[in-house]
Amino acid sequence: MSFEYISAFIKSYRLANGESLQSLADRSGVSRSMISQIEGGQTSPTIVVLAKLATAMNVRLGDLVEPPRGSQDVQVVEPSEDNIISKRGSAFVCHQLMARVGQVPTDFYHFYFRKYGKTAFSANVPKSVKYLWLEQGQLNICVANKVIMVKASQMVTFNASMPHRFENRSGGLAKGVFIVSYLN
Repeated sequence: MSFEYISAFIKSYRLANGESLQSLADRSGVSRSMISQIEGGQTSPTIVVLAKLATAMNVRLGDLVEPPRGSQDVQVVEPSEDNIISKRGSAFVCHQLMARVGQVPTDFYHFYFRKYGKTAFSANVPKSVKYLWLEQGQLNICVANKVIMVKASQMVTFNASMPHRFENRSGGLAKGVFIVSYLN
């Protein structure tokens, strides 16, 4: 049992819900000072205290006391020359930031156009879905016989198991992110 994790969990829960120490104390039956000491890492709570807090927070006791696998890991990833997967010199630049992460395997990409142009993607594996959010510019996404126009601050999702292409021929140069999820 990681008391550091428990402390952070309780404080994060309380702050995310805009709840005061006193409010959580009233709902849980655990004193305000005890919750403050737990959050500050100054005491190790008993299982009875943790059970009361878990009930008041409407979470399973197991979720309160045991961090999810990998939850303590923090990784910072940014676009760099090392993670470019698009063709050199292309109008389209794409960085693969993460590959096959999460319970539903996903890839995460950052992309932008240096100049007007287009890029084509072959079909991903069956049942794969692409989620694209456009930060700036305008982009046409061509999937089968459909053309979807996406503008800045819009998101689109489509079946990525079909060949498709991105075209940036007018408006501002497109820049955004997309995720490919590989569903079972």
